[in-house]
Amino acid sequence: MSTVLTAAQILRRLPHRHPFVMLDAVTELVPSHSGAALKNISISDPVFAGHFPGEPIYPGVLLIEAAGHLCGLVMADLDEPAAPAIGYLASVKRFRFVTLVRPGDQVRIRATAGTRFGGMTDFSVALTVNGADVASGSLVIALPNS
Repeated sequence: MSTVLTAAQILRRLPHRHPFVMLDAVTELVPSHSGAALKNISISDPVFAGHFPGEPIYPGVLLIEAAGHLCGLVMADLDEPAAPAIGYLASVKRFRFVTLVRPGDQVRIRATAGTRFGGMTDFSVALTVNGADVASGSLVIALPNS
């Protein structure tokens, strides 16, 4: 069964707060399996004050962070929204950036769980803007209390 999460529901399920709330909406969530989310890139995002003046480019490391948030939600126990899932980014593998992300873009993120080992899960992630590939790779997320 697929679930959709609003911004308020995301805030209840993840521990992140401004300026590290990276997802605007989750459009699809199949617990322990996969998810899809949206990240709206706005010129008012604080990162654009210095990255880069006159040439605003959204940092790749923040795209990885946004994908990691989605992975954490895929791993989270949806029956316990009062207890935010605290997952840790354990590994970034084979990540490739194809196109620059700029203010006004809406990034669509897709994450699919793969191999599980102990409290860690390997995810395949893909990010697109207007149907065009932006970035893709593999993230390992660790839930230390699982």
